[in-house]
Amino acid sequence: MLNEKQHAFIAAQYYRLIHELDPVGAERVFLFCTRKYAEERGARMAQRALRDGCELTLGTYMSYGEWEYTDPSFSENEVLETAPDHHYLVHKCPWNTQFSEMGAMDCAESYCRDLDLSLARGFNPDVHFETRSTMHSAGVCEFVLHGAGEKPRAPRDKKNQRPFAYHCGHLLSTFDRCVRNIYGDRGRGLTAEVERRFGKQYGSDALVELLENKARDFLDINA
Repeated sequence: MLNEKQHAFIAAQYYRLIHELDPVGAERVFLFCTRKYAEERGARMAQRALRDGCELTLGTYMSYGEWEYTDPSFSENEVLETAPDHHYLVHKCPWNTQFSEMGAMDCAESYCRDLDLSLARGFNPDVHFETRSTMHSAGVCEFVLHGAGEKPRAPRDKKNQRPFAYHCGHLLSTFDRCVRNIYGDRGRGLTAEVERRFGKQYGSDALVELLENKARDFLDINA
């Protein structure tokens, strides 16, 4: 079963390889790929909510999250306020842990500075999701979901969640699509190298699971 740390591994390898290929444009390209991935995920959440007749508020956003931590020990969160805004801190997360273990804190800064904002934007560009800090630079992530606690919200429904093999496949698929569009054959080479490194790090079975999930249609909310 793939997990959050393998998800971070994929992002970090793309970050390094894009910088090797295109030092001048790398930050712009990596940010674009990250945003595209997150916006697609947020859009899936929104479409499920609309299917169910829900308003696209940040309370609904919290109810339609696509995953839970694969291991509770991976994270440490502190909720400061639940109404009218949902205000919380993250003291530990598996992405930060993985980026740190890889010596990839430059990737951490680039990946996390806009990821959650892009998720919320993909869900509904009119909501006010605030990222006040990330632990990579400030030692703690601080998020405020404005208005998320104004109304009671439904608990997350398992049928709307996807395993991390799905999310790893989506990340790989989106970056692959974008770098092929931007760099052509050189982009194909980037993805081939990311996949090679993933298999070397985690083994052939994990790579097969990743590639099987990469082939999904991530714009289909039922896939």
